[in-house]
Amino acid sequence: MLDILFSPLEPVFIIASLVLALIYFSRYCRKICQLLDSPTTADGEQVLAHIKRFPVHFWGVFLVYLLIAPVTVIYSAEIFSNFVARPVDWFRINLVALIVSIIVGLPIFFLIQDLFGKISQYLPINKPHVTLKTKVFLIGALVPLLIDTMIVQYYWTRTGYFTQETFVVWLFLEVLAILGSLIFVHSVSQSLQPLERAIQEPLAHLEQNYSLMTPQSTDELGLLTLRYQEMLQNLRKQHTQLEALVQERTKELAAANKELEAFSYSVSHDLRAPLRSISGFSQALLEDYPDKLDDIGKNYLNRLKAASNHMAQLIEDMMLLSKVNQAELDITELNLSAMAQRTVENVIETTVEKHIEIQIENNISAYGDERLVQILLDNLINNALKYSSKADHPTVEIGFDKAKLAYYVKDNGVGFDMQYMDKIFIPFQRLHRATDFEGTGIGLATASRIVTRHGGKIWANSEEGKGATFYFTLSKSNSNSSGHNSHLKLVHPAS
Repeated sequence: MLDILFSPLEPVFIIASLVLALIYFSRYCRKICQLLDSPTTADGEQVLAHIKRFPVHFWGVFLVYLLIAPVTVIYSAEIFSNFVARPVDWFRINLVALIVSIIVGLPIFFLIQDLFGKISQYLPINKPHVTLKTKVFLIGALVPLLIDTMIVQYYWTRTGYFTQETFVVWLFLEVLAILGSLIFVHSVSQSLQPLERAIQEPLAHLEQNYSLMTPQSTDELGLLTLRYQEMLQNLRKQHTQLEALVQERTKELAAANKELEAFSYSVSHDLRAPLRSISGFSQALLEDYPDKLDDIGKNYLNRLKAASNHMAQLIEDMMLLSKVNQAELDITELNLSAMAQRTVENVIETTVEKHIEIQIENNISAYGDERLVQILLDNLINNALKYSSKADHPTVEIGFDKAKLAYYVKDNGVGFDMQYMDKIFIPFQRLHRATDFEGTGIGLATASRIVTRHGGKIWANSEEGKGATFYFTLSKSNSNSSGHNSHLKLVHPAS
């Protein structure tokens, strides 16, 4: 072998082969190098065409080398040594050349394909270049070689034919086969890198940094990565467009809200003035001409005054309802017991037909905006007082339910059918005849919006004829209740 390697013919062939291969592939890969130097100006279609044809050129050169190399080896052996080639020698040398070509060529092929994979992001790829099936088939070609080397090793140990030369050749082929397998594993690992990031990284992070999903191969995995990257780019583009649209609509809504608020104040002012006149003149007639009015006239004036007051209250409630969602919250610790007591004291002068027993649990604490929570309690307590007044022994209870971790306002009034549960917090919804109970139809809707603004929930439990319990939570539901109730009674002023 040393005589062959140092003969004039074999070194010339090896050097000439390397030079020709270098010149050939340098010219062939010129377009690819231009893409690497200037990705934005290179012709991606031409580069992709070169990459697609590369396997044919690569293995074509190896085939030519495979045909010529054994001839030069045999001629060198015959010319510069006493070796005389037989047909079996030609077969053996061609077989060795085939094995060496596959073992050496596959790792080089995979390494070049990995390089193509790193520039695939600049190529208009629409289908796999070298498929995974092809890669698996190629790496499978190394398996028989490994088996063959093990058979040779077994033959050596059984026959005792073992020389330093054969051991070196066997070890060289074994190392090359294992190296080729490792390079193949690295190639597959490189293809999987972007998809591993897709598994490990949150989608929002990938959407912001979709460059993390850059393809690393030209096989099915690289094409899948490219499609995933395009999807992330589209998502990011749509997200940006949506953000711009939301900002634009928010500005338009803010402007519309200002116009609507100004219009509402103007209209409410224009409505309040005549309503105050109607109420004031009605009261003046009742006070200044009591002897000149009969019972029917007094009744008409009282009803006229009540209707104007009701209309004024409706305007106030509508204005409040429109402001709840815009109000800035000032969260503080509140004593709901004291606030409920305040509400009850304020309604003592209102019209109730019977004595109503009020039970308020002591020392109920909560966190919220005091102004809005007071309005919340006013609406719920007034609602309970209004409907419990029709009971034989009306009672209203206000407290904190530790099992539900919720505040509650309970009455023993007429109640309602739970099938209407989804409607009771809608403005102007009535579950009873309007002639039975007075109200604007907006109190529970206002209460619901206040609770929602505090990040809480509101719901009810009721049975017709047995009263209703309204539960609600705020941003923090907390009770330091002493466990004792305060007992109050509302008495009609005329009773």
